[in-house]
Amino acid sequence: MAIDPTTGELEICRYVAVDDCGTRINPRIIDGQVHGGVAQGLGQARSERTLYDEDGMLRTDTMLQYALPRAADVPEITTDATVTPSPRNELGVKGIGEAGTIAAPPALVNAVVDALAERGVTHIDMPLTDEAIWRAIQTATNQS
Repeated sequence: MAIDPTTGELEICRYVAVDDCGTRINPRIIDGQVHGGVAQGLGQARSERTLYDEDGMLRTDTMLQYALPRAADVPEITTDATVTPSPRNELGVKGIGEAGTIAAPPALVNAVVDALAERGVTHIDMPLTDEAIWRAIQTATNQS
């Protein structure tokens, strides 16, 4: 990961996902599920949020205002697997689609905090917009 401290711009250089969905019947579909889940999870961590005005009206009520992840926002994803067949069904399969959506947000937040630790940042809330990262750097710098 690379963070430009002058702008807060974040670049995710590499993302690795290792999952265990039991018996892998169709690895291409499994990888697609993982990639889609990671993209959604990164979108949640980086930009997705609902905003309301002072009267309580939703301001992010269309896809023009609500920031979904785009292909350009998703890094190359390396996938790997461990295979532990499930004893609960004849095929030995387990779920896979939710894995990326669950793991990506905390993985990214932790990576950002780790990357900024030397600058005094110990916490940052989602969404990890460039502005939020920049503000966290400024706050930590001004406190030291």
